[in-house]
Amino acid sequence: MEPEELYNEIKSLNHRIDELESMLKSVLRPFQEMGKTTTNYLRLIGLLLEHGGLTPDTLFAEIKDPIEKTIVQVLTQKKDLNISQITENVRSKRGTASRRIIRNKLKSLENKNMVESTMQGSRVVYRLTDEVIKKWSQVLGFIK
Repeated sequence: MEPEELYNEIKSLNHRIDELESMLKSVLRPFQEMGKTTTNYLRLIGLLLEHGGLTPDTLFAEIKDPIEKTIVQVLTQKKDLNISQITENVRSKRGTASRRIIRNKLKSLENKNMVESTMQGSRVVYRLTDEVIKKWSQVLGFIK
């Protein structure tokens, strides 16, 4: 084989190897993503087994007050609730709750930067802060 032919053959083989590597990367990418999802799922299962469920208590051990815990739990399930809606939800979970106590607990949670209030029309609504949502998402493995 002539040197020029050999050079062209090697060049052709290198090109084909590059194409195969590219194809292999595209085939492997979904499996790598599936591996990340599986890891997150197993971590979530571990949390569930370790704590007997995945509740705000798992994430926010610094909240000692049971009413505040219930408020955070309500706001993890629904966002943009006013005091009446929060009171109703807390009452359904705990059996009793007054608007005055809920208002005080919401102020406490706002001071802890766990809840924020905004105006929607003429009413004040509450939601978890972005910091709390980020922490929740990290525990669930959605973000790092």
